[in-house]
Amino acid sequence: MLIKGDYVMKSIVLLISILFLAVACAPKEKELTPDQISKEKQAIVKVMKEYNEASEAKSWSRLVETLASEVRFYGTDSAEVINTFDDYKEKILTQWNLFDNQKYGEMTNIHIEMDPNASFASIIYGIPFDVTIGQKVAHLFLRIQRTLKKENDKWVIVSGIVGSTDPKQALLLQQILEEKAGIQPAPAK
Repeated sequence: MLIKGDYVMKSIVLLISILFLAVACAPKEKELTPDQISKEKQAIVKVMKEYNEASEAKSWSRLVETLASEVRFYGTDSAEVINTFDDYKEKILTQWNLFDNQKYGEMTNIHIEMDPNASFASIIYGIPFDVTIGQKVAHLFLRIQRTLKKENDKWVIVSGIVGSTDPKQALLLQQILEEKAGIQPAPAK
């Protein structure tokens, strides 16, 4: 005769065994092959180039194609933190209005880290960046970091940060922008 406690215990053991078997037999996500990893990294670099080309062309519609539905960016100074898509649009349109021309060079020292399933990635690279305002040109070299994720099977930029490696050129750009705005430099002390 089966005692009520034994029945409960056997039911629990059976249930745990079924759950264990179901988890053990569940399909596992496959890790990417080296060729697949290479293709994903090429796709990430392509998105960064598309972003740069859209920015050079001052094309908001093309730029949006490279961005996630939510973005966060950190600019070249501590006050520039962009938390929303609308804030980003406002900042980029302001930048495009200030710069007569902007030109990115070739990406260098590219480093990409990606999760095993190619759903999130981080890219860090250097890139020459020339800004023309009137007749003056600032030749910057930028270090750029971007975090990307897959949305609808396409890599898009989620967040990023930009830094200038040459303080003299960054200062020159600031001076050119101040001249354009009609701001007089502070007198030397």
